Amino acid sequence: MGSIYLKVNQASDKFKKDLSSLSDSSSKGIYKMYYFENGHARSIKRLFSEDPRGILYIGMTEGPLLERVSNLQKALVDNWQTKEGKPASSGHTQMGKKYYRIRKKIDVDNLYIQIYPKENPKQAETDCIENYVKRFAELPPLNGQYGSHNPDWSIFD
Repeated sequence: MGSIYLKVNQASDKFKKDLSSLSDSSSKGIYKMYYFENGHARSIKRLFSEDPRGILYIGMTEGPLLERVSNLQKALVDNWQTKEGKPASSGHTQMGKKYYRIRKKIDVDNLYIQIYPKENPKQAETDCIENYVKRFAELPPLNGQYGSHNPDWSIFD
């Protein structure tokens, strides 16, 4: 899995239908959110180089990807559309608050998500985040913390 990019900016029921059509959406696993421009990944400047894949966030769930990723999509769209003068509280609350702060700089129309089923999502998330840090010397832009497990520290030798 991971080859299908789901566009965030669509009605929640349509997004959930598209997501549920993926056979792995009922599995636990990890997910990544990407920043695109003109249909292609937007390179993001990082501390030591550029991320050509445009990864903004790496997350995981021990429940069905369908539920967690649908909540993420809802939080992003709700915080894009809100006129309240404060973040909308829905779905993936912390990511909603992060996106609310940058919504005028990154259009929701440029956000895409991929899912990756994994038997041990906590370890898979840790591995993905640590490999990102190894390459770019910092967390993905919207991740606020490292994974739940200690990494294989030898990757930094």
